[in-house]
Formats: sequence, structure tokens, C-alpha cells
Amino acid sequence: MRLHRYRSRLWSAVTVTSLVAVSGAAVTVAAHAAAAGCSVTYTVGSQWQGGFTATVAVTNLGDPLSSWTLTWSYAAGQRVTQAWNATVTQNGSEVSARNASYNGSLGTGATTSFGFNGSWTGSNPAPTSFALNGTACTGTPGENPTSPPSTPPTTPPTTTPPENPTWGTALPPANAATSRAYDLITVANEKGYLPRAGECSVEVHARYWTYGPDGKVYPTWHPTRDPSGCTFGHEHGDDPRTSDLYSSVGWPAFGYTSEVMLENMPEASHRHEDHVGHKVLAVNNSNVIQGDNGTSFFPPQGPVIATCDVLLKFHQGTHSPDAFTNNVHELLFNQRCTQTNGQVIEARYNAMIPLGRAGGFSPSECPGFGGQFITVGPPVPADSPSETRSLGRLITEPGCIQAIREGRTHYDPLYPNPVPFTVSDMDDFWFSDVQVTGSGLSFHLAPLFYVVNPSRYYDPSKPNNLGRIVDLCYTDLRGGSYCDEARRITQQTGQQLAWDDPRSPFKGTLREFRPGTFSVRNSGPTTVYTDVYGRNVSTSPFPGSIQQYFSGNQSSEMYVRGSTKDYAATGVHAPN
Repeated sequence: MRLHRYRSRLWSAVTVTSLVAVSGAAVTVAAHAAAAGCSVTYTVGSQWQGGFTATVAVTNLGDPLSSWTLTWSYAAGQRVTQAWNATVTQNGSEVSARNASYNGSLGTGATTSFGFNGSWTGSNPAPTSFALNGTACTGTPGENPTSPPSTPPTTPPTTTPPENPTWGTALPPANAATSRAYDLITVANEKGYLPRAGECSVEVHARYWTYGPDGKVYPTWHPTRDPSGCTFGHEHGDDPRTSDLYSSVGWPAFGYTSEVMLENMPEASHRHEDHVGHKVLAVNNSNVIQGDNGTSFFPPQGPVIATCDVLLKFHQGTHSPDAFTNNVHELLFNQRCTQTNGQVIEARYNAMIPLGRAGGFSPSECPGFGGQFITVGPPVPADSPSETRSLGRLITEPGCIQAIREGRTHYDPLYPNPVPFTVSDMDDFWFSDVQVTGSGLSFHLAPLFYVVNPSRYYDPSKPNNLGRIVDLCYTDLRGGSYCDEARRITQQTGQQLAWDDPRSPFKGTLREFRPGTFSVRNSGPTTVYTDVYGRNVSTSPFPGSIQQYFSGNQSSEMYVRGSTKDYAATGVHAPN
């Protein structure tokens, strides 16, 4: 396929809203007269020199429609270059957007949206009028959404993000602007997608894509097995479509924050993460228990004070040396909690979050929490911010091997007495403490990302400091249940398991993701902009900014537990 890239900057958002209810007007729809009326929201989500990305949401205020065409004109010579969710044509200054095959039905009060990339010279004013099926939408323009509302709403805007109707079945349009993250999966390579013999081809894998907030193409979640029958060898966690938040959030755009870095920051500040490490958590109706602070293995007994829906994507690779030094990882976070008093608390936050200090890590559960920080080397990016409020990244290192040899014990909540450490206890705990403040906002999130069966540990005596846990099963160390399984397979086959063998139990599939401590206190605007690290809160977009949403109300701090799942499936293997 031909890959095309263009550079963008998130500079400005321009919104014009036109409202009208035309009594007695008529348009011809499905051979009968219909009462007409419409509402249109035109939003420029990103703009750069010579180009822009826009989203148009149209609401039908009249009788139901079986098809629709929206028209408008540009006053400054703008041109539409690429569109999605509608067929857009242009003749001079006149633009016409016709529904796609899957969104032509538009009931009374229903809203649909489409997006496009465009070009401009000189200036880029928004259209001042629209017409739906020939009926003008000529009401009073609405407020600019970047201005603080007089009374902050408690629910986010309902504009549906652009969708990819060909998800999993076709490559992007040949002229589509692609992200760096997507480019990485279009050619076989270790950082993107490197299929083995018998696994799905690079092209099949590249069919799983979505449009990001900037209108570019990004890789997104896919199943472990394509409908054709081939497997991909890795997994990305939960299917986002199972989330109650999916209808308003859509597919996660893997690598979006890295793209913002690429377009707006110097080379030394770039961070591009491998594809297989993107993991999705989708949880509906998770109960929040009064008094729970997350310190106990099991949730305490007590009254339910809220129920939460969670849809997040976090990058956590436990197969490579990346996390030995690199402490910033992408989090695409969406959470909505309904308290027992009826108040709804919601946050949509996308950022590179720091997990502890840059340039190293701390020892994991084995040989014991609280060990001395281990400095490994310079991080990527070189200017990665550190975070010191949490425990950071806890990764297994040779101290655990020594603890196993010495027969040291630890507390396991599943057993009444302390039990000896084993190779099967070599796990990863990643903590963070996110705080976003400014413009009347105070947002707090303290998540935990726990991987029970990573495929690697830190060993400075090995190339790239990279030790393989399954190799320790074939030593005199106490192995535990995972090593028992590996040794059983070896007895049957006569061969030791390689670290990336699909039969190895060490492949990073058993995970516990906890959103953890969560609170939103917001007396200002619900839409704000931050840099890629969640800093420099602003009510207006700026170069390199990311749009964030926080509900306009006050919440008490709560602890959301998430879930523990094993995502192992046929064909899945490390790296994963």
C-alpha cells in the first residue's frame, strides 16, 4: 500500500452551531412530504499551516430521513481533500456531503457526524450556513466550546467520534494521512508487527485501524484471531465494543500521544512504543465500596457508594528492556462513575503518564517491596518527567533469584502462612499518581497495572540486560506452578521451551488493571487542553496540546478496582 504522511499541529478549535426549526417547510424524502429542521455543529479540531481537520455533526429536527445530503459553501477558497463517514464532493466553493451506506437513516432528534481533512490559504473561516436536503439551517450560532460555560455540564458532548466502517476488512484509503504508529505496522518489524510462519500477514493486520482525534489513521484493537482463521500471535486485552462507553468514545487510537510528540516536540523528546504492548481494559458497572483504599487484596465489605464504567488503553510491555529505563507510557483513559446520590463523575484523559522515576526502576514483590532504586541508563525521551508520589515501576531483578535460593518467604493472601518465593513470583507492578490542576480543575488518578506472568526480568549480566524467566525453570531454583507447567511440556517433548514459545506460561497475558484512586473537582470549563504529560492546563488549544474532558462537578475520592483477567488464547506468545 502507498503510505502518505503530513504534519499537523493542534492549534485551534473553531465551532459554529446553527439551529433552526422550520414549521410547515417541506422536503421530498422517500416520496412524501416531511416537516424539516436541522442543527449543525462544525468543529475545526486541529489546524496547521495550509491544512485542517474538521468534524460536522448534524441533528435532524424534522421527520425521520432515510437519506441525507448536507451542503455549505466556503468563503475563503478552502478545499476538502479527504473525508470519512460521508461522501464529500466540492464544486468551486460549494460543498456537498452525502450519507454513507451505513448512516443514511436519521430519525427525529437523531445525530450523525462525519469528518474530513481540508486545505486553506490566507484564512480558514467557518461556514456561516448549512442546508439539509435543501432546507436551510439558519439559526443563531452557538457558543465556542472552548469558552467556559456559565454552568458546567455534568455530561460530555455527544458528538460521535469518526468511525472506520471497514474495520478489520480493508486498508485505509490510499490518500489517508497515517500516523507513525500505523506506519510501523505496515512493514514487518519487531517494533510494529512481525508475523511468524502461519500467522496473519502484515496486510491483514493493517486492516484493523481507526481515525484519531487529528484525523490520521492509527492502529487499534483487534481480536487474537482474524475471521479468516489466521492468528496474530499477540493480544490487546478487552474488546472496546463491550464497554458502555464505546458509543461515545469509539476505538482507541494506539500511539496518538506519541504522534502529538512527533509533530510538536524536538527529536530528543519523542517516544514511540511497540505495537504489541497496547492493552485495553473494558469494565462496566464496577462497584466502589465505601472505605476501600486499595490496600487489601480483596475489596472490603461495605456499602456501594458508586458504580463505574471504565474503558482505558495503557501501554505496558513486559517482554523487552524498554521499561528498565523508560518511565513514560501512553494512557488513553475514559471513566464514568455514578454515585448513589445520582451525581455523575466523568473524565476523558489522554497523556503520556510517568510511572516513577526515569532511568531505572525499583525491585518488585520478590525479593520485597521498598527496595533501593536501580539506575540502568538514560530514558527515552531524554527529558522524561519523573513522578515520585507512587511506587513507580517495580520489576524483578537478580535480588529475587537470590531470595529464591535462600528460601525467603512472603505473604500470599491465598494461604494462611508465609510461602517461599518461586520463579513464578517474578512479576511486574506499575504504579502512577496523576494530578492535573488549573483553571478550576483538580483531577487525581492513581492507577495500578500488574502483570503476573511477564516473559522478562532485569539481568545486567545478559545482553540488553534482558533475562528470560522461563529459562530459570530449568535451573535448581524453586519453580512454582508456572515452571511446573513448563517442565511438564519439556518432559513430553524432550525440548526446553523458548521464551517466545506459545506454550510458555510466561507471556504477559495474566493482568490486573486497576484505575485506582479517582476524583474530579471542577468549577471551570469541562473541556481543557494540556501538553502530552498532562501539564500546562489551558482553556484554549495550543501547539502540541491534547483536548481533555472533566465533568463539571465535585466528587469525593473513590477507589475503582477494575478487573483481573488472563488473555491467553490459542497462538498468543511473547513478545506480547
